[in-house]
Amino acid sequence: MQKNYEESAEKHKLVHSSFRIKENVSRALEREAQRRGVTNSSLVNKILEEYLTCDIYFEHLGFILVSKDFLRSVFTQLKEKEQIEEMGRKLGQIAATEYVSFFYPEVNIDTLIQFLGLWFRRFQLYQHRKSSDDGITSRTRVHSFTINHDINMNFSLALKSMLGGLIEPIALAPVSFNTVTDGIIAFSFESQSSSP
Repeated sequence: MQKNYEESAEKHKLVHSSFRIKENVSRALEREAQRRGVTNSSLVNKILEEYLTCDIYFEHLGFILVSKDFLRSVFTQLKEKEQIEEMGRKLGQIAATEYVSFFYPEVNIDTLIQFLGLWFRRFQLYQHRKSSDDGITSRTRVHSFTINHDINMNFSLALKSMLGGLIEPIALAPVSFNTVTDGIIAFSFESQSSSP
């Protein structure tokens, strides 16, 4: 869905549309646009696009916003590494079978990578780099992700197991974890992309 929406948005020109917005909301949007150094129109388009391509689906899946302090507190209480890893694996398998298919009609490596991008935008900071085997023509790609979550080591352990449980059945390749600290996870995996 994400890719189709983005492709159709690129093909369509911008249209002039008129909406009635509460005055206090309009002022808040103007302040935020000015703070970001963008136009009001750009900010509103970004907000609406984010809602249509991401937020609406997370709402349907029952995701809720929680603070990092809450997550730190919960994950600090977990003491057994095996329990943390098992919880992560189970959540990863659920994500692979239910969440990705909720966003996209077909679950494959391309939709998995799009899903990871949507999900990781929720973290404090993330980066996705990809490279081909030969740098030019190969469809085998190495996807490298770095996620800065700034929660704690137990969360990193659970997230590591979750990512393995999510990615490996779809990518049909192992996930290599380069960095696992109390605030950052860096990992990579190979894929055979169906798109150039």
